[in-house]
Amino acid sequence: MTAFTMIPSLLALYRIDHDLHEFNNRLAAVMKDQVAIENNITRLNASLAEFESAGRKLQATISSHELDMKSRQEHIEKMRTSLNNAKTNKEYSAILIQISAEKEEVSKIETTILDFMGQLETNMKSASGIREQLHVAQKSLDDSRRQSSQRVAELQAHIRELQSHREQATNAVPPESRKQYDRICQRYPGDAMAPVEFNENDMDTITCGGCFMGLNIEDVNLLRGRDEIRRCQSCGRILYLPEMLPQQTSA
Repeated sequence: MTAFTMIPSLLALYRIDHDLHEFNNRLAAVMKDQVAIENNITRLNASLAEFESAGRKLQATISSHELDMKSRQEHIEKMRTSLNNAKTNKEYSAILIQISAEKEEVSKIETTILDFMGQLETNMKSASGIREQLHVAQKSLDDSRRQSSQRVAELQAHIRELQSHREQATNAVPPESRKQYDRICQRYPGDAMAPVEFNENDMDTITCGGCFMGLNIEDVNLLRGRDEIRRCQSCGRILYLPEMLPQQTSA
């Protein structure tokens, strides 16, 4: 086979991208549970903040009503004192009516305060329940991080190493070819290239290893004869021949 440079350089980049995609998927899988717990903690914190805000508003409302009730009770005491200074029965009766009306208002305020205190108690119980859930969720997150920390570190080390190799591999690919490759990567992350699959003894059946749609003998001949990009007409992946892959030593 003719000595090529572009297709092998693309294959080198493709294999790195394929491995990068695989390691990133593995890392995402490891982190998935942690992300779910973190999202739950965020949701719980937001819910707790709402309950705490509502609790402060209820407490402020209760305090306001208590001040109002205290003011009315003080007014009642003053009116009771003024009864002794009433000069006529009419004045005396008028003061009694005012006292009765204030007592009625105080009673209403007491009922309102009790209602708000009931709401506050329910609010505090709900907030306490959320705090317990947060404690459990945080412990679960800490346990998950502790258990997966070594695996995460290993995967991140692999990814950093591959990213370093990718910079070198990218520089070996001609700019125009790299642009075309990058566009395909956006559609097929880590899977921008596909082998042409066939049997030398049965050239009637030639397929794309990416989408498994049929190709023709011309695709094989042009890939063997020219160092240029040839794409599958069905999926758009860059085609290569299995024989173009460098030999890998077994681990």
